[in-house]
Amino acid sequence: MENKNLKPDISFGANGGDKAAPAKKRPAAAARKGRPAPERKVSAEARARISEHQAMLDKALTEMDAPELKPVHSREEVSASAARAARQAAAKQSQPAPIAVDDRPVISSRMDSADREEIRRPRPSSGGKKKGKNKKKKKLRFNVSIVTGLSIAIVIICASIVLSTGAITVGMEYLGINKSEQEITFNIPDGSSNDDIADILVKNNIIKNKKLFKVALRLNNDPVLYPGDISLAPNNSYVDIIDKLSVMRESRETITLTFKEGTNLYSVANKLEKKGVCSAEDFLFQFNTKQDYDLDTRIVHNDDAYYDMEGYFFPDTYEFYLNDSAYNVTKTLREHMQSKITDEMYEKMDKMGMDLNEVMTLASIVQAEAGTAEDMPIVASVFINRLNNPDEFPNLQSDATKNYIKKVIRKAETSTAMVDHYTNVYDTYVCFGLPAGPIGNPGMDAINAVLNHADTTYYYFGNNLDTGEAFYAETYEQHKDNLKLAGLSE
Repeated sequence: MENKNLKPDISFGANGGDKAAPAKKRPAAAARKGRPAPERKVSAEARARISEHQAMLDKALTEMDAPELKPVHSREEVSASAARAARQAAAKQSQPAPIAVDDRPVISSRMDSADREEIRRPRPSSGGKKKGKNKKKKKLRFNVSIVTGLSIAIVIICASIVLSTGAITVGMEYLGINKSEQEITFNIPDGSSNDDIADILVKNNIIKNKKLFKVALRLNNDPVLYPGDISLAPNNSYVDIIDKLSVMRESRETITLTFKEGTNLYSVANKLEKKGVCSAEDFLFQFNTKQDYDLDTRIVHNDDAYYDMEGYFFPDTYEFYLNDSAYNVTKTLREHMQSKITDEMYEKMDKMGMDLNEVMTLASIVQAEAGTAEDMPIVASVFINRLNNPDEFPNLQSDATKNYIKKVIRKAETSTAMVDHYTNVYDTYVCFGLPAGPIGNPGMDAINAVLNHADTTYYYFGNNLDTGEAFYAETYEQHKDNLKLAGLSE
C-alpha cells in the first residue's frame, strides 16, 4: 500500500518564478563517506515564498482531482486526493479485460476484502425480470403507437385519393375528356324546359351528370336553350353544349322508312343509301361494329357469320334525318332493338338451353318459312324437333337458307372461294344444325314463336304457294303425300 501522506517531489526555482532550479552540486566528501552534512539554514523570506507556491499547488491539485467536489483547503486532504487518484489510474492500467460476459465489475487484486465480498454477493433475480417486463411493455406500447399512426395515415391518404379521383372524374366529364367524338343528331321538342333538355342529353349519351349540367347553366347565367334538331358529340365540353343549344336552329329534313319482317342487312343498307340517309358501305361497317349496349354483350357470334349483326335490325317504321351519319342511324336502330328483347325472353332462352344468337337464327328461318303468324309456332316446333334429334335429322333442310346465299352472299361477295365457304356454313342441306347466323331480320311474331313453340311430333312441313296453307307430317311418307296436296310435286 502507498503512503497517503506523501507529497509529490516538486522543486521550485530559487526566486519562486518560472525558471528551473539550478543543478545540485555534488555532496561534500564528508557526506559521501557517511558523515552528516552540515544543517542548511533557510531564511524567513524563502519560507514565505515556499508557502505561497505550496498554496498554488494545493489549488491546482484540488481542481484536477475532483472538480465537482468541494474545494480542499488542507495539505493533508490534497495529499490524500492525489494518492487516491494515482491508485485508481494504476488500477485501470493494470486491470485485465474480462473474459466472461457479465455486467458485474471484475474483481481486482487491488480491492480490499469488503469490495470483493460485495461483488461476489448474488443479485436478486426479481429486479431483472421486472426490468425485462417494463422493456416489453414499453416495446409493445411503441408498436401499438406505430400501427395506430400508420392506420390513421392510410385512412387520410385513401380519403385524399377518393376525393381527388372524384374531382378528376367530374372535371373530365365537364370538359368531355376521353369521350366519343361521334356526333349524335336528335330533336329537342318545343316547350322543353332546361330539366327536360338535361334528360334528353343524358338519354342520348351526350352527358352523364345532369346535376353538373345544371350547375354549368347557372355559371353561364342561365341562358335560353332553344328546341329543334341538333348534332352534338359526347366529347363536347358542357360550355360548348350550352353554347350550341343557345343558338336558334333550323329543323333538319327527315324521311320515314318502313322495313318488312325478314329483310336482310344488305337490302337495308341499299335502301338507306337510296333514300339519302347515309351510305350503304358506312352503314354496314358501323352497324356490324360492336356498340356499347347490353344487347351487344349478350350476343355469342359465330366466326363464320357473313354479317355479325344480321338478325338484330328490328323491322319497323323509322324516321331518319337526311344526310345523317351511319353512327347516328346505328344508335337509333340499336336502342330500338334492345328495347324489344325483355328479361322474360332471356329467361325463356335459358330454359330452352339456347343463347340469343341461336334464337335469332332460328327465328329468321321461321320468319322466311311460315306462311302466317299462326303457323309460326308449329313451324318452329318442326325445326326444334330436328335439332333435338340430330342423329336421325342432322340437317334442317330449309330452302330459305339457300335463298340467303343467292340473294345476299353471291351479290355482296366477289370471291368465288368465299362464296363456296359461306355456302357450306349457311346451306342447311349441307351444314349440320343451325346455319352460321341469321338469314334475315325476324319480327316479334317469329321470335316469340321460337320462345313459345308448339309441342308437336312433326319433322316435316310444306306450304301451298298459292293459298299459303301449311301441311305437316311426322314421317317422310306422309310428307310426300302432303307435297302433292300442296301442289309442290306430282
